[in-house]
Amino acid sequence: MSGQPSTLTPLAAAADVDDVIRNLDRIIDWSIHTHSTIGYFAVLYKKSTLAVRKALEQGRFRDVERMERFDAVFAQRYFDALNAYFHPSESSRLTLPWAVAFVGHNETESTMLQHMVAGLSAHINFDLGIAAAEVMEPSEQKEFEYDFDLINEIVAEQVRDMLNAVERLSPGVLWLRRLIPNEVKLIGGLLAKFRKAGFEYAAYVAYHPDKAWEQTVRHEAWTAAVNDWYLHPKNNRLLELSTVPVLVRAIASRENPDVSANLCALDAIPLAGEPVHV
Repeated sequence: MSGQPSTLTPLAAAADVDDVIRNLDRIIDWSIHTHSTIGYFAVLYKKSTLAVRKALEQGRFRDVERMERFDAVFAQRYFDALNAYFHPSESSRLTLPWAVAFVGHNETESTMLQHMVAGLSAHINFDLGIAAAEVMEPSEQKEFEYDFDLINEIVAEQVRDMLNAVERLSPGVLWLRRLIPNEVKLIGGLLAKFRKAGFEYAAYVAYHPDKAWEQTVRHEAWTAAVNDWYLHPKNNRLLELSTVPVLVRAIASRENPDVSANLCALDAIPLAGEPVHV
């Protein structure tokens, strides 16, 4: 543990899906050794990326080469944000949604589920559309949309096992799941809406490049506000009288406070549909 720096060392540029997984492993390993909550989203992201790599190898996408490029471009926005957060003098690519998600990463006031959702929001609500616009030509919209939607299905396949693991580490999540019937289907639908919004953003920018900057500024501000709500609902005046802050406190009070142990347990979860090795 003593050999691990307190600051995450710069992550290399990702050229393909294997590079993405290597960087995610570095983030998770660093988070385990420094007890950083940044690792919660990284674990979720790694699980999804492994599933996407498996789909690429199986030829499930119509354009495998383009989707592998998209996977790397998409992930690079996350890596750029981390590099800019920890090394601001070397990079200016820290966007507001990620700044909100990263601030206070050594504090454990927010639950692991909150950290995961904040990361998903920053990456899907904001990064996804920008990455899609970078790899999609207007003439390719229909073909790209098919593969784009398939990624959502692949990620949703991993939801149940991840929720089961979070529930074991954070028993209070069980209450939340009982309040939300068919929560896996609901979360899958939410991811689909996030990705649909991202695709629509990409299509808008592709057809209206002169308005791309304005649209990006608005979208960045909105996503940052949503992230702050996810992480700190008790600070939202509209929710002061609601049950959300109370529910979050109840979940946090029963959650295992050992971030490193939680990350190790989450990282050990196999992909959905794969056998558990004991």
